[in-house]
Amino acid sequence: MKKPPLLLLIPLAMLLLAAGFYLHHYVTFVHTPPALTNKEKRMVDTLFATTKAQCVGRYVFEVPASFENTLRDRARINEVSISSKRLYRPAFEQRIRRRGQELQNGHTVDPSDQPFLKQMIRLSENAVIFDRNKNESVPGFGRTLEGHLYVNGVAFILTQHITDYSDPRYKEERAFYLRDEAGRPAWMANNKPQKLAKLQDVMSRLSGRKDEEIPTQPGTFISEGFIRDGNGQPKENITFVYPHSPVFSLSVSTNTYLGAPASMLERSHEIQPYLTKINARTLRKNKTQIAGFGADEWLNTAPSEKSPDNPSGQLLFNVIANEKIVDFRHPIIDLTLSVLAQT
Repeated sequence: MKKPPLLLLIPLAMLLLAAGFYLHHYVTFVHTPPALTNKEKRMVDTLFATTKAQCVGRYVFEVPASFENTLRDRARINEVSISSKRLYRPAFEQRIRRRGQELQNGHTVDPSDQPFLKQMIRLSENAVIFDRNKNESVPGFGRTLEGHLYVNGVAFILTQHITDYSDPRYKEERAFYLRDEAGRPAWMANNKPQKLAKLQDVMSRLSGRKDEEIPTQPGTFISEGFIRDGNGQPKENITFVYPHSPVFSLSVSTNTYLGAPASMLERSHEIQPYLTKINARTLRKNKTQIAGFGADEWLNTAPSEKSPDNPSGQLLFNVIANEKIVDFRHPIIDLTLSVLAQT
C-alpha cells in the first residue's frame, strides 16, 4: 500500500515497548518496573499477532487488529467541530427530517428571539445546513450553523458558531458590540456569510471512509472520514480513543497549533504537583525519538479507583512528540496509555 505524502508510520508496538512492556538495556528507569509475568507476556503477544493501519490527523500508525476507535466526535478544523457515524441512507434521511422538525419546534426563553430555526439551507440531497439559535437562553444574534452531510455511507454533523446582529430587533445590541472602544470592524456584527462559506468549503472536501482505509492524496484523517487539503492551512485538533478492555485504554491526539516553547519534561515542575496529588510514582522520564521526531515520555504508576490501596494499581504512560516545532506540516502527536493492574 502506498503511504500518503506527509504521513509517518508509527507502529504502536514501539510505544508499548517504550512503556515498559518489554525492557531494553539502554533504558534508564527511576524505579524499575517488574518483569512481565507469563500471563502478561501471552497477552501482549496475542495483541500484536495481527495489526492494522490507523490514521489520526496526518499520521499513520498501527494498532492491534482488535482495537476499535470509539471517539467519533473529537475533530475540530479551525472553528468547525465534526462528528461522524456510519449510517444507512434511510437512517440519515430520517435523522434530517427529525432534526428539522425538532428545530422548528424549538423555543426560546425570550419570545423575541423566536424562531429557534432561522434558516434551512439545502445544498443537495446529501447535505443541509441549519442556521439555529445556540440554545434556549442565548439571544438570537448568537447562533450555530449545523451542517449535515452524507457521503460514502457516513453521516457527518458539522457545527460552527456565528454572530449576526443584522435583524433590526438587535439594533441596540449591535451598536454596543461595535462601540468605538471595542475596536471591532462592522463586518464582525454579521460574520455568517464568511463562516457559512468556510463551513461549506469543509463539507465539500469531506468524504467518508473506513478507519483502515488510507487515501493517497494530501489531507487529514478524522474518525470515519477524510478531509482533502484546500488552499489554507487550518488549525486541526483530532483525538481517537481505543478502549481495548475494562483495564486498557489508549488515546491518540494530534494538532497543528498547540505547540509550546518548553516540552513536557521541561514543564515537569508544572506537572509534578498533579502527580503528587494522585500519589503517582515516576518509573521513567526520558527523551526519545518517534519516526524521526523528538519526543518526551513519562511513565508512572498510581493507585486506581478500583485499587486505592495499591500504589501500582494503574500504569500511566504519556508520550508527546514534535511539541516545539509544531506547524501545519508537522503536527504534535500526544499518546496516553492507561493500564489497570490485573487482580
